[in-house]
Amino acid sequence: MRLGIWAPAPQTIRPDPTVRPALAALTQHGGGVDESYLYAAETLRRAEDLGFDISLIAQRWLGPDLDSWIYATALATQTRTIELMAAVHPGIMDPRIAAKMAASIDRISGGRFCINIVNGARPQEADMYGEWIETSEARYRRMHEFIRVMKGMWTQDDFNLDGEFYKIEHATVPTKSVRAPHPPIYAASRVDEGMNVVSQECDTWFVNYDKDRRNYAQSLQRIEHEVGLMETRVRSLGRTMNYGINALVLIGDTDEQAKAMADEHVRVVTSDPFITVGTSGVGAALIGTPKTIVERMRRYESLGVGLFMLHFYPMRQGLDEFAEKVLPELRRA
Repeated sequence: MRLGIWAPAPQTIRPDPTVRPALAALTQHGGGVDESYLYAAETLRRAEDLGFDISLIAQRWLGPDLDSWIYATALATQTRTIELMAAVHPGIMDPRIAAKMAASIDRISGGRFCINIVNGARPQEADMYGEWIETSEARYRRMHEFIRVMKGMWTQDDFNLDGEFYKIEHATVPTKSVRAPHPPIYAASRVDEGMNVVSQECDTWFVNYDKDRRNYAQSLQRIEHEVGLMETRVRSLGRTMNYGINALVLIGDTDEQAKAMADEHVRVVTSDPFITVGTSGVGAALIGTPKTIVERMRRYESLGVGLFMLHFYPMRQGLDEFAEKVLPELRRA
């Protein structure tokens, strides 16, 4: 089992009393070193001391959050062991630039960089910084070419592609990543065309579940079914796939207390315009007593989920509570 943590960027997590003033500061001139960056660096150092393996750094083009790739580079200098996963949007960043930057960050971090491919669901974001494509099928074809370009430039000395979206001639990235053949690629998708791309090109797929925590049983059935479908896809291609899950962790003295905390969390995030992540992670239902959370993590693990990308509220307090109350039980289990 691998443990991951969301980097606490202001619009990625529910702003707690520490994050909210940092969010306000990002929209104003003046000040010293950015407080949101310092908070993230401190949080990730604490997480890696606890044995967390990886951190996901979301990309929020329309918000005041720092750019995820620059963020990852800066955080690489402040951490020692934790992997850093930066999100990228095909249609906003060029894959040739992404390939060069990824190899560079990987070298700077000592082989601790990986990429989260996000196909995009916000037309305004894409139109402001790149190009939105209306049909999901076309966006996934572009995503597929995007990954092919990166991989081709990482692994070939003379890469060429006459694609639908990218025309590449005699390209390569001379800077080689620490990890061979290239930094790992992660993605999430809920539709067949996306899962087909993931099965062909990605190393880890974030599984789907119902957004409503009360549908935990149905989510387990869905995960088991869709992991089975993905396994059939990758086996037919002679490949293997790792599986991850995005989850909010809320710990209570009783399951009922934690459920009430979750209901309040949903109420707050759905009414706050500054929180773009919405109810992300609630449906994974890692909400309850430490015993309940451990049992559910082990249940997900039995379905093939090997990576838990977690966030907490409040972030640091929740992380420390997880370390005190859940980690010992998880390790004993």
